[in-house]
Amino acid sequence: MDVAKLEDKIRYFINSGRKQASLLKDSAAWNKLCSSLDVVGDTQLAIEAHQNFHETKGDGESYLIVYGVLQAMLLQQDAVKHIGNALNIKVKLPRQLEDIRIIRNSAAGHPAYQKENGLAKSSFITRISLSPVSFQLMTVYSGDRDYEFNQISIPSLIETQEQYVCEVMSGVVKELERQEMEHRKKHKETKLADSFPHTTRYHISKIIEATSSPDRFPLGDANVKTIEGFLDEFKQELEKRDEWGVYDSINYHYELIEYPIKRLKEYFNYNDPMNEKDAYIFASFISEQMDELSGIAQELDEKYESSV
Repeated sequence: MDVAKLEDKIRYFINSGRKQASLLKDSAAWNKLCSSLDVVGDTQLAIEAHQNFHETKGDGESYLIVYGVLQAMLLQQDAVKHIGNALNIKVKLPRQLEDIRIIRNSAAGHPAYQKENGLAKSSFITRISLSPVSFQLMTVYSGDRDYEFNQISIPSLIETQEQYVCEVMSGVVKELERQEMEHRKKHKETKLADSFPHTTRYHISKIIEATSSPDRFPLGDANVKTIEGFLDEFKQELEKRDEWGVYDSINYHYELIEYPIKRLKEYFNYNDPMNEKDAYIFASFISEQMDELSGIAQELDEKYESSV
């Protein structure tokens, strides 16, 4: 996969309900993660655009292009490290990327003065060698060490950058996949759909029957409480998975169903003066919402059975 596809993969994982809810508990880490993903994508656009300037003439333009592409590669590497840090995934840049950082620091970061193995060093881009695609880097050291010359090819650096940035990002994706599959494996044997047993419709029918017969109000009240128990069981199972409150669809139906349940409980205990037609409508509405929640539970069960 290329950088853009790996970026999309990471976004897919972090924007899933449970993972996103967990990450949002630390707003600083979440903001760093989002910014870093943007930087990875933005710098990739800049790096890929380098090929459009291979034929550029003029020293000024060449310096701007070389400085710019080297800085873009450094920014991208830093962003990849920040992604790992924000996700608590250990990221170590391979030696090939560290070599690019050294070139950038010597040529376009801190050329005038650096320390290396206890020696001071200064670096120079020899202007006569400069083009948008290459340059000669001369480095001089304190003490008796000889001058050092290195011929730098920008297209080669770009190729190396993409190869090893993809390697690092692939490692992040694999770890996110591992964490997700571990979570699914832990919970997939417990079916969320079991919170809505086949007797649910029976209990709803008894509630509907009771709405028009005061002598059946105790039965109606008992069945409303049974439905409440099904909903509590569903909520508790989602809490075990750290998924309660993270799905907008579930939140929506829970908010809708709470009111008619409250009203019917009061109605069956003679604390609500609504008429039997209103009570019937509330009971029918509860039936619809239970069907919706049961359907969502089945979809989540299928997700837990699937691979990433």
